[in-house]
Amino acid sequence: MANTARNFSLTDRHQQFVDAQVSSGRHTSGSEVVREALRRYEDEIRREQAHLDYLGKLAEQREAAYASGDFVRVERDALSGFVRGSAEPDARRRSTRGAT
Repeated sequence: MANTARNFSLTDRHQQFVDAQVSSGRHTSGSEVVREALRRYEDEIRREQAHLDYLGKLAEQREAAYASGDFVRVERDALSGFVRGSAEPDARRRSTRGAT
C-alpha cells in the first residue's frame, strides 16, 4: 500500500476525538484513526449502494407484476384489514390487465 501524504483540516471537535483515540491506545496515530474512519465510511457507502440496488430490483419486479396485471387492488377503507390479513374477500379484488 503506497503512502501518499496529504493534509486535512479538522474541526476542534474532530481533533479532540482523534487525540482521545490515540491517548486511549485504541490507535497508535492520528493517521490510523483517519484510515479507520475512511474504511468504515467506504463500508457504509457499499452497504447503502447494495440497499439501493436491492430496492431498484424490487421496484422493477413490482412494475413488471403491475404491468402483467398480477396485483391486488385494495380499497382505502379495507387497507388496514388487508395489511393485518383480515380483509373481507370483496375488499381484496384481484385486478385483471387493463382494469381500473
